[in-house]
Amino acid sequence: MRYCSDVDDTLLWNGANKCNSIHAEQGPDFPTVLQGWRLRREWEAHLRVFCGEWRSLSPDDPDDPYPATMNGCANQRFLIRWRSIGGAPVRFGCGTVAGDIGTIVENELSAPAVCGWAELHGCGWPLWQFVEQKNGGNLGDIAVAVQSWIASA
Repeated sequence: MRYCSDVDDTLLWNGANKCNSIHAEQGPDFPTVLQGWRLRREWEAHLRVFCGEWRSLSPDDPDDPYPATMNGCANQRFLIRWRSIGGAPVRFGCGTVAGDIGTIVENELSAPAVCGWAELHGCGWPLWQFVEQKNGGNLGDIAVAVQSWIASA
């Protein structure tokens, strides 16, 4: 899996980027059309995040599995919007999640955020980690919206 630091922000959510791109702040609305891509599905999920542990969407969720793969990264794209339900800032990044190697963080926002968005290639995983709060809080919940796009002719 490759992370590109030269992502062209003018191409975001138009299907032209081949790299992972993560952002803080409320993202743009999901597109209804991406040139060269077909919307496979769209869903919402919630996950609980903890201090000191990166968490992602589950590939084993019976209703809404996150279908990242280790092969054919260019064959699909994930568009993601998220927010911290309680408003507490969390660390956000992207990387690889695999049982044999664990979680590898390939890119992370420079500071914790309360919401964000990402455009990830087919091997990319969104990653969240809770930031310990002054009141001792060590876990939080994240609301996530996902669009999964596959390459089309």
